[in-house]
Amino acid sequence: MKKLTKKQMISTGAVVILAIGGVSVGVINHSNTVHAQQVAKTKAHDAKVKADKEAKAKQLAKEKEAAQQKQVATLLDTATKNPSDASIKAVNDAIAKLTDQKEKTKDADLVKELNNRLALIKKAQAAVKDYQAHATDANKQKVAQSAINALTDKNDASVKAQLQKLFDESNEQAQEAAKSTQAKQQSSQETQKADVANTSNQQATQNTQKNNSNSSDNSISSNVTPSYNGGGTSANTGTNTNSSGSNQGNSNSNNGNNNSNNNSNNNSNNNNGNNDKPTPDPTPQPTVRYAGVVYVDGAVRYRQVFNTYAEAQQYATSIYYGSEMENLMFEGHVIRWATEAV
Repeated sequence: MKKLTKKQMISTGAVVILAIGGVSVGVINHSNTVHAQQVAKTKAHDAKVKADKEAKAKQLAKEKEAAQQKQVATLLDTATKNPSDASIKAVNDAIAKLTDQKEKTKDADLVKELNNRLALIKKAQAAVKDYQAHATDANKQKVAQSAINALTDKNDASVKAQLQKLFDESNEQAQEAAKSTQAKQQSSQETQKADVANTSNQQATQNTQKNNSNSSDNSISSNVTPSYNGGGTSANTGTNTNSSGSNQGNSNSNNGNNNSNNNSNNNSNNNNGNNDKPTPDPTPQPTVRYAGVVYVDGAVRYRQVFNTYAEAQQYATSIYYGSEMENLMFEGHVIRWATEAV
C-alpha cells in the first residue's frame, strides 16, 4: 500500500469532515421537516376539533330553539282555547327564552290578541254578576247583554253560552218577580176598590135610614099640627058663643103651640143625634211582602220573608256573594238568587 503524503492526508481529512458535516446537515433538515409536518398536522387537528365544536354548538342551539318554539306553540294553543292570566303568563315566559327576534315579535302579537279576548271575557263576567245582584235594574241588564254580545271569537263560544245562560236565568227571575208583584198590586187595588164600594154602600144605607127617620119625625109633627088647628077652631067657636069658651079656645091654642114647639125641638135633637154618629173606619188594606231566596242547583237553600223588596234583595245578595256560595260555584254548582213577592 502506498503511503500517503502529508498533503494528501490533510486533503483526505477535509473530505471526511465535509462528508460528516453534510450528513449532520441532512439529519437536521429532515428533523425540521418532520417537526413542521407535525405542527401543521396538530394545527389542522385543532382547527377541525374547534370547527366540530362550533358546528355542534350551533346544531344544539338550533335544536334548542326549535324545541322552545314548539313549546311556545303548544302554550299558545292552550291559551287560545281557554285564555286566562295563568295560561298567558306561561306563554310570555316561554317567548322570553326564544333567541329568534322574528319569532318573538310574531308570538308577542298573538299574546296581545289573547289579552284583548281575556279583557272582554272578564268584563262580561263582571257585568253578568252585577246583573244577577240587581236583576230589576234595566240599565245593568243592558250592560250585561252588550258585554256578552262582544264575545265574538269562536274560541269563546262556550264561555259566551255559559254567561248567556246565567243572564237568562236572572232575567227570567226578574220577570217572574215583576209579574208576581204586579198581580199582588192589582189584587190589592181591586180589594181596595171593593172596600171603598162597600163603605160607600154602608154610608148610603145609613143616609137612607137617617132620611127615613127624619120623615117619620116629620110625619109625627104633621099629625100634631091638625090638633092645634082643631084647638084654634074650638077657640073660634068659643068666641062666637061666649067669653068663657074664648078663654078655653085660647088655652087650647096655647097647648097646640106648645105641642108644635116640642115636636120641632124633638126633631132638631133627633137630627143632631144622627149627625154625631162616627163613620166606620175602612177595612185595613192588605200589604205585599217579599222573600229573599238563594237556590243551589235549582233547590231552595236559603229563604226569608221581609216587609220590603230592598230588605229581601239585600238578604239574598249577601248570601249569594258569601264565601259558602263562592266555594259551591267553584265546585261546579249552579247558584242563583231571587226576590219573590209573597
